[in-house]
Amino acid sequence: MSSAFLQLIFILPHICCVNNHRLLINLQSLPILDIPMTITSSHLILIPGLGDRKWLYRLVCPVWRLRGFQTHVLVFGWEDAASNYQEKQTRLDDYVRSLDGDVYIIGASAGGMAALHALAGDNGKIKGVATIATPYIYRQKLQNNFLEQAITELATALPQIQASHARITSFYGVYDQVVPPNDSHLDNILHSVKRPIGGKIANITYEQLPTVGHGLTIAAGLTIFGGRIQKSFR
Repeated sequence: MSSAFLQLIFILPHICCVNNHRLLINLQSLPILDIPMTITSSHLILIPGLGDRKWLYRLVCPVWRLRGFQTHVLVFGWEDAASNYQEKQTRLDDYVRSLDGDVYIIGASAGGMAALHALAGDNGKIKGVATIATPYIYRQKLQNNFLEQAITELATALPQIQASHARITSFYGVYDQVVPPNDSHLDNILHSVKRPIGGKIANITYEQLPTVGHGLTIAAGLTIFGGRIQKSFR
């Protein structure tokens, strides 16, 4: 996560301004961000990965608000033993249903698993999901029982995901020591499906970011390459 923090330090001088007008000018002065100033009624939910670092994701909310989204950070509770996995997922599903308007979700690392499960139980409100450096294969080094359960149960949720009209994009880096790029391919989970649903998952695409490192890939996806993620929603 130290790499992600360094990436955010890079962007903070352009977003941490007291005056909103100054904030607008500073962000627009960065052509790499390519932020369209279009206000919509769409909601964007950011779901952190293991560690549940809500404060860190709040730092990038101003960027996504300027992109036209009503932005929310929802902590899934990967480190919270007080509730079970189903209760955590139900809380996310209920939150999505409570929002008026279209909903888009960005899940970082393990948060991408929660986002896809929300899509599986959705009634059409979720229009797009982007996952960043999300593991679709469980590795023991991840050491989180809730994530292991989410990955295991995703196999049974694939038919609902297949039936969804939402656009799904999996973003990953060139090199990731925590989640190898190949692990971010959802097709890897097909071998766990009890009944055939086809040779690949039709409504998901993949995009590699020119980044190295797990935290840096997440941070860059949420900031510098946010335009790519927003484009993937269309």
